[in-house]
Amino acid sequence: MMEKARVLIVDDQEEILTSLGAILGDEGHEVLKAHDGQEALHAVQSDSPDIVFLDIWIPGIDGMQTLKAIKRIAPQCHVIMMSGHGTIETAVKAIKLGAEDYLEKPLNLEDTLHLVEKAISSRNVRPEAIDFSACAPGPLIGASQLASNIRRSLENAAQETGSVWIYGEKGAGKEFLARMTHFLSGQDRQKLIKISCDELKQESMRDTIIGKLGENHSPKLARVGPENNVTLLFVGIDRLAVELESTLLSILREITGTQDGNSATRRSIRFVSTSKKSPDEMVAKGFPSNIVSMLGRRIIRTPPLRERPEDIPLLVRHFLAEASREFDKEIVGIEDDALLKLNQYSWPGNIKELKILVEHSVMNASGQTLTINELLLPTLEGHPGKENEIQSPLTDRGQRSSVSSSARLNQPQHGKTWSDINSGNKTIHQRTLRGKVVIYGLGLHSGQKTGLTITPLPPSSGINFGHITSGGTVPALLSHVESTDFCTSLRGNGALARTIEHLMAVFHVYGLTNLLVKISGEVPIMDGSALEFCNLVESAEIITQDEIVETIVIDQPLEIPLPEGSLKFMRIEPSEVLEIEYQMDYPQPIGKMSMSFRLSEIAHFKSEIAPARTFGFVKDMRMMDEMGLAGGGKLSNVVLVDEDKVVNPPLRFEDEFVRHKILDILGDFYLLGRPIVGKIIARQTGHAENIAMLRLINEKLNIL
Repeated sequence: MMEKARVLIVDDQEEILTSLGAILGDEGHEVLKAHDGQEALHAVQSDSPDIVFLDIWIPGIDGMQTLKAIKRIAPQCHVIMMSGHGTIETAVKAIKLGAEDYLEKPLNLEDTLHLVEKAISSRNVRPEAIDFSACAPGPLIGASQLASNIRRSLENAAQETGSVWIYGEKGAGKEFLARMTHFLSGQDRQKLIKISCDELKQESMRDTIIGKLGENHSPKLARVGPENNVTLLFVGIDRLAVELESTLLSILREITGTQDGNSATRRSIRFVSTSKKSPDEMVAKGFPSNIVSMLGRRIIRTPPLRERPEDIPLLVRHFLAEASREFDKEIVGIEDDALLKLNQYSWPGNIKELKILVEHSVMNASGQTLTINELLLPTLEGHPGKENEIQSPLTDRGQRSSVSSSARLNQPQHGKTWSDINSGNKTIHQRTLRGKVVIYGLGLHSGQKTGLTITPLPPSSGINFGHITSGGTVPALLSHVESTDFCTSLRGNGALARTIEHLMAVFHVYGLTNLLVKISGEVPIMDGSALEFCNLVESAEIITQDEIVETIVIDQPLEIPLPEGSLKFMRIEPSEVLEIEYQMDYPQPIGKMSMSFRLSEIAHFKSEIAPARTFGFVKDMRMMDEMGLAGGGKLSNVVLVDEDKVVNPPLRFEDEFVRHKILDILGDFYLLGRPIVGKIIARQTGHAENIAMLRLINEKLNIL
């Protein structure tokens, strides 16, 4: 019988986690799941998986960075990269970074199981012995009295054999303390069995916890014998479904051979449980008291970070050193004002929030000392106390959540980004996203499956494009425009970014100024419009940064020179806001169209301009196909026009064509690096004329 393994699946798509997890679980493997890079690294550190299935396009830390960090943390771990949106170049890069294998999505069942078997076989022939004691959690960081009390409680619990119940707020370190209890008792990682209570199912609950009896036992039961001292760690016991409570009680009695757990256990198993709520609070709300009596002989409260602020500097420096090692950074310290800002924050996400924030700041740090500008915290007014606490950017999975309206001290509300400009202010605060977001799609010109990730950057970094497998980036600035044939492309520092205009239009309108966009050479076309990019940005939290950016104010009329008799025309003139007036006169079925758009609120852009799709003519598509372009053009993402008809109706607007021209202008005009205020009047123009106008503005106003 094939040996079983502990397998970690890292993917932001729930269907992959579920389906791949079910397949591996059916084969008897122990399955762990993570939704992003940070969660994956925490799982590698705490659970020491044998095999990791790692998607390249994940939020948090991207797949390549996560791969490098995993190989530093656990060199013996067998990493299999996955992607439905990669290339041969991506696969080769992943192998060079230490991945053993590479799978394309959709996953093939036979190939997947073969790679698992191959990984297990290679593990068995390795000559070196793996010291699992090295996987024990690190020391409890803190010099406060509360930290000392926790240490004393853990030491006392480790000397006993009874059950332990650890409770506290989200992110306070409950699972870390549970693992410390196990390791302080002198046990190794192989004897710690983690049970996620929110994933338990009635039909498989008994097998999940104690394994099947007989020869076809599970890997868990294989480690549970009379000669072993095993810890069963129930994570999130307060998230156990009500209908499973009686089943759990029955299983606990079966394991211990008692009704109440007071007698010696049939197998040497210790119970350690974690919860957000205290056992008393749970019992008061109907949780069975006999389960609490079995699992909570010793109860330990984990205090929130705000109750021990003197420990924050020690934790920050510890996480800085840890993250610097993981991400190949040389961060030697943190500026005093940055540390002060961290001390002023209320940390509703507790230690986990602090750890993730430090990791993210280290990834984006530009120097050897972490600065206040590299901390992605909400802008604080004054000194926040309990009456002015800011809601955590973490959800239960460690990701960003919505911040309450009372907590958005200086943050832009959707639809209000341009209000300062419209009211006469010619400067606005720089903006970025709090966390990383990812989206998948198809490259219009390459025809390849692709994706993009958007990562926040410190103030004054600008918009930058890079490749998912390399470190070089190209700024989204006029000086790096390479081509305007059918789309706007950038090139520089070894990086190429094509078809950027729709995404740039969204950045322009939403006032985002500091972001890193990683792609595989081309921004995905999505449905041909910018609407999905709007939704992507809105799914993240837009945060205001302290630094300001000056808008470009047009104070004189400018007109690009064009050949005499040309039907094209573009002029920009002074205005109080950004206005675009566009006219087009094409043969039927397009005909004459015109539209005036005034950028006042995001909601107006999102409803009237963003949904307009790119359009193309059948004759041009044939030519582009011969040039190796437009391989990803589909009837679902391009409005296709033949000699006398729209090939794939219906249109989203009667004048969808002219609206899309305005969308392209909004995107191209953000290549000056700042919002612009003026009235643009254009006729029959495209990307080439947009860039020509930007060069004229730059020449006259000396912007770049």
